[in-house]
Amino acid sequence: MPRWEKKMIQVAMSNFDISTLVHLLVAVLIAGSVFIQWKAVHPAVTSEDGGDHVREGIRKRWAPWVHAGSLLMIVTGLYQLMVHGLATADYQKTREDGGMPYHMLFGIKFLFAMGALFIASAMVGRSEGLAGIRRNGGTWLGLAVMLVIVVIVLSRVLAGLPDPV
Repeated sequence: MPRWEKKMIQVAMSNFDISTLVHLLVAVLIAGSVFIQWKAVHPAVTSEDGGDHVREGIRKRWAPWVHAGSLLMIVTGLYQLMVHGLATADYQKTREDGGMPYHMLFGIKFLFAMGALFIASAMVGRSEGLAGIRRNGGTWLGLAVMLVIVVIVLSRVLAGLPDPV
């Protein structure tokens, strides 16, 4: 066997690993875009003449990404709950000191994530009912950034719970 074959590392990813990777990449993309909108885009387009035209151009280009990303976040998050979360919660029940309940933490994380995704969707939407969110985008985007930070913290807490493996 050639020497290079001996040194080659075989990398295999499970479906769970792939789901986690997709979930994290999309989360970074959406969270980063919310932060950029909050600190750069929204202030720039609200202070300049023709800002509405620029905002509409951004909305048209970004809306499909937000909608597809939101769907991917929900699907991969629920998949991870089914594959890993339920096993972790069951394992936690067998321990005397299970710590904070997995389902409670996941539920809080899920609600906060849905809030952040709702704000991101409202910012790229066309609904007249959500126009107030777009008009007060600075406030709403700031709230979305805070929600994302809480989601990240809760994700780390969930990752630190006892593993059933």
